[in-house]
This record gives sequence, C-alpha cells and structure tokens, in this order.
Amino acid sequence: MFKNPFQVAVSFAVIALIVKITIFSLNMQHGDMGKYLPYMYMFILLTAVFFGIRSNKIVYEGNTSFGQDFKSGARTAAFFALLVAAITYVYYAKIDTDFFITKKSEYLALYETTIDELIKEKGLETAKKDALNKIIGLNTIYSPFSQASYTLLGLVFMGMFNSLVFAFMMNKFPGFKQ
Repeated sequence: MFKNPFQVAVSFAVIALIVKITIFSLNMQHGDMGKYLPYMYMFILLTAVFFGIRSNKIVYEGNTSFGQDFKSGARTAAFFALLVAAITYVYYAKIDTDFFITKKSEYLALYETTIDELIKEKGLETAKKDALNKIIGLNTIYSPFSQASYTLLGLVFMGMFNSLVFAFMMNKFPGFKQ
C-alpha cells in the first residue's frame, strides 16, 4: 500500500494521465467527454485525498488528530495538483496542439456572425478595438499556460476542501485505519 502522500499523488496523477490520453486517442476531447473530464479529475482527486489520509493513518502509530489528517490530505492534493498541472501543460503544448485552435475557431465563428451588428451599433473603430480585445482574450484564456494554472488552482482549492471533509469524517467515524 501507499507509504506517503507523494506516492498516492503520483499514482493517481498517472491514472489522470491515462484518462486524458485515452480520451485523446479516441478523439473525444472536443465532444461531451471533454466536458466530463473536469468531473473525472474531481473524482480522482477525491479518491487520492481519501487514500492520502488513510495511508497516513496506517503509517502513524496510534490515533491521528484532525490536523494531521488534514495536512496529509492537503499534501496529497497539492502534490496531485502540481503533477496534473504539469501534465496539462505538456498535453496542450506538445500532444494536442490543435485543441485551442479548435476552441478559438468556435468562438471566432460566433463572433463573426455578430460583427456586422456591432459595426452598425458602435461604429468601425469601436468594433475593431472590440474584436482585437476579444482575440487577445481568447489567446490568453486558451493557452497551455493558463489552462495549467486554472487546473492547479482549481485542484488545490478542491483538494483542501476534500481534505477538510475527509479529515473530519475519518476522525468522527472509526474504522478507517484498517
């Protein structure tokens, strides 16, 4: 079994990587499966935090406190978030390089249909500035670095909350040590 939170995080990050690569290899990343991927990551994170706290309880001699359980769960979540953020960056920068081009083209096509109305309402100069701002915004949001940052922050905050809940539950209810 797992001996420390880092082993738990690495194991579950590998599972997350397998899920991401499987979705890519089946060419399902732009459909519904791409929408479900964050929920899969949340489930994997939830499971990782549980096993991180449980491994700490097994290794520790005697009863663990709420603080010890929270720290081990939070440490597992933080390691997991760092690994998955790195995986996310490499995935979008090296493996699925067309993902953001496809996403941006969907928004640009939608914007193209409304540009004539915008020119009539606000004038050509304002429409040009608005179009430029939207393109800059799309390029900022849809980049490997920003997606890795969003992934890191989201997983850390969810992991802290999961750690808090599991630490409370595992101290309240006996039977999680075996």
